[in-house]
Amino acid sequence: MSGRGALRHTPPVAPPLRIVPLGGLGEVGMNCLALECAGRIAVVDCGLLLDAGLPGAEVAAPDLRWLLERREAVDAVFLTHGHDDHLGALPLLLAAVRAPVFGPRLALELLRRRLDEAGVAADLRPGAPGAPRGAEGSPFRAELVPVAHSIPDACALALSTPQGTVVHTGDFKLDPEPLDGRATDEARLEALGRAGVRLLLSDSTNAGVPGLAPTERSVRAGLDAALAGARGRVVVSTFASHLHRIQQVADAARTRGRRLAFLGRSVEESARLGLELGHLSIPPAQLASLAEVREAPPAEACVLVAGSQGEPRSALARLARGEHPDLRLGPGDLVVLSARTIPGSERAVGEVLDGLARLGAEVAQGGALHATGHGCEEDLRRMIRLVRPAAFLPVHGARRMLERHARLAAEEGVAARAVAEDGEVVELSVAGLRLAGERVPAGRAYADREALGAAFGEEVARERRRLAEGGLVAVVLAVDRGTGAVVRGPEVHGVGVAGLEGCEAAVRGEVLEALGASRGPSRPEGAERDEAIRAAVRRVFRRAGLRRPEVLAVLVPP
Repeated sequence: MSGRGALRHTPPVAPPLRIVPLGGLGEVGMNCLALECAGRIAVVDCGLLLDAGLPGAEVAAPDLRWLLERREAVDAVFLTHGHDDHLGALPLLLAAVRAPVFGPRLALELLRRRLDEAGVAADLRPGAPGAPRGAEGSPFRAELVPVAHSIPDACALALSTPQGTVVHTGDFKLDPEPLDGRATDEARLEALGRAGVRLLLSDSTNAGVPGLAPTERSVRAGLDAALAGARGRVVVSTFASHLHRIQQVADAARTRGRRLAFLGRSVEESARLGLELGHLSIPPAQLASLAEVREAPPAEACVLVAGSQGEPRSALARLARGEHPDLRLGPGDLVVLSARTIPGSERAVGEVLDGLARLGAEVAQGGALHATGHGCEEDLRRMIRLVRPAAFLPVHGARRMLERHARLAAEEGVAARAVAEDGEVVELSVAGLRLAGERVPAGRAYADREALGAAFGEEVARERRRLAEGGLVAVVLAVDRGTGAVVRGPEVHGVGVAGLEGCEAAVRGEVLEALGASRGPSRPEGAERDEAIRAAVRRVFRRAGLRRPEVLAVLVPP
């Protein structure tokens, strides 16, 4: 049909793309981000925060309620790489969500181990860089784009969405000479930019750090220097999944005539996978058992151990406490910390260092013994120039890092930008990028590293913090069921309570007064009675100028 009366065909407007950060925006770690469009959802990474900062909990995972309430809408999980802060919480998600998981092979093999330990079955679909992958019928597909990082097989994601291409960098740096020769694929990123990228989601970990990230190869000289001066046994601790660093340690040890052993389940498993998948090349004759290391002259031994962040149950922490059954350290031994200290782990690492000092072991750390796996400001600027996005959202970092990264994007000419934290929904539509003014649940679930299935939420966490701060007072008393009169007690018992000895008599008197023991038959009952007891105890501690404890009312038969 043509002419003045012809009807113009107007293509349908694509529905908005909602970006829902559940972790990693506002902290370093616990990365988890959901994309929602037309009622369907794709998830990018689902990791742990490795220092929960809570008594009795080693790690924190994202609060996944929003996703679990929409489990039938989740089409796929896309992984960028194999670090725990990107995949460690997936056993929690995949126990309830039956979506396929796409990602690089090493990441999925590391995930498989965690899923097996948790007894969770999942559909894992490893892929190589190239054609986009995704679930049948889903509006989301992802192409894996190689990037350099501190673990092999790391990838950015070029996500096809109804709103166009979204590039998620994952963790990356622009290493010009990576150890395995697998550099960030700048040509592919540039091609994506020429074709048109609606939104760039970019790693902000080193926003605020000027210059370019140093190449991983720069660490070798520092390792050589440390081992050259070592008189006794050498123990090296790094991130267990940092196979490039493990390779450099093996090479440096071999040049010094040292055999190599592994200590700690995580580093043993990573080394096994690295050897199986070809990411590590270590001559069999160089590998030794711990028994062989113990019997060998100290100057001929090198041991790689897990626990560079001071995790209390790690091999390195147990060595520092002199508690490891398989190896002892002492004067003349050298411990090399070849990893940065993650923010929040400073105290734990300090305790390890103090323990090693007590044993008389020497310690080498910092400087040339580590190279970051995250791009610094010039890397971040280069990524923006390559991708040339229409809009920009910084991810992976504390608020100050996100704000700094957004300023870099502005300086590079990206007009549409947003800065969001966990739970703040961001919307991409034909109108551009904006904060949607909507929040979803985005707290934390806490757990032991080996018991994610027993994770607990913020309410229990608050109770634990209160117990840690003020301790617990238990008030035990017997009450006549008929009259409500106190017939025995109250007895006052405390756990972790400062100043209780001087307050017991006052607590007993205040509790009896609160229960109306001297005011006739009108006495509180049930929940009202329990609250009256708690309030009475807290009044006594407040008047004494002491920290108020948690209070437990215990009624026993008369």
